Amino acid sequence: MNELSLRSLFTSRVALIAGLLVVSGVVLYVLVSKPFLVLIGLGAFGPGIFRELGWLRDQDEFQVQTTRRAGYHAYLTGGLVTVLVLSLMEVRGPLTGDASEWILLVLVVLWMTWLFSSVMAFWGAPRTAARVLSTFGLFWAVFVFTDLISSADIGGDPMGFVLRIAAGCAAVAPFFVPAFTAARWPRATGAGLLVVALALAVLLASGGNLPLATQLLTMTLLLVPFAGSGIALLKTDHPHPGRG
Repeated sequence: MNELSLRSLFTSRVALIAGLLVVSGVVLYVLVSKPFLVLIGLGAFGPGIFRELGWLRDQDEFQVQTTRRAGYHAYLTGGLVTVLVLSLMEVRGPLTGDASEWILLVLVVLWMTWLFSSVMAFWGAPRTAARVLSTFGLFWAVFVFTDLISSADIGGDPMGFVLRIAAGCAAVAPFFVPAFTAARWPRATGAGLLVVALALAVLLASGGNLPLATQLLTMTLLLVPFAGSGIALLKTDHPHPGRG
C-alpha cells in the first residue's frame, strides 16, 4: 500500500471518527442533555485544530487548500450572520428566546458553510448534491415512514393507509428526485432546488408561534441542503470528476 493510499485510509478514519462524534452529540443533545453539545464541537472543529497545531498530518496539499478555502468561506458567512443578528437586536431590541439558540445558529451556519464548501471542492457540485440530498432524504424517509407504520390501521382503513404512503413518498421526493437528476441536468436541478428552498422558507416562516431563533435555526438545518446544492448546481454545466 503506497503513501497516498495510507493517507487516504487515515483521512477516511479521521472523517469517520469526527462524523460519529457529531452524530452522537446530536442524538445525546436532543434525547439526553444539552451539555453533550461538546461532542459536536469536538467532531466538527477538533480535526482542524489538530491539523493546524501539526498534531495531525492526514491531508495532501489539495485537501489542505480545500479546507482552508472552506474556512474562509465559513468566516465570511458566519461573520455576516453575526452582524445581521446584532443589527436585528438594535432594530427590535433584546431578542426573545433562549440566547443559546442564537449562538447555536451562528455555529451551525459556520460549520455547514465550511462543510459544504469543502465537499463541493472535493467532489464537485453534482456528486455533492446527490450525496447530501440522498443522506438527508434517507433520514427524512426513516422519520416519515416510522411514524406512518406506528400509527397505521391497514385493516380498518386500507385506502387511508395507501394515501398516507403516497403522502410519505411525496414528502421525500424533493430529496431523491434532484439527487438522481443532479449529474444529468445540473442547472435545471439547481433551479428546482432553489424553488423548493423558497417554498420551504415561506412555509416555515408562516407556521406556528416558535421563537425567531428557533425558526431561523430550523430553516438553516432544512434549507441549506437545498439552497446550497441549488446555487452550486446553477454554476455548472457538466459533472465535476471529483475525488473518490
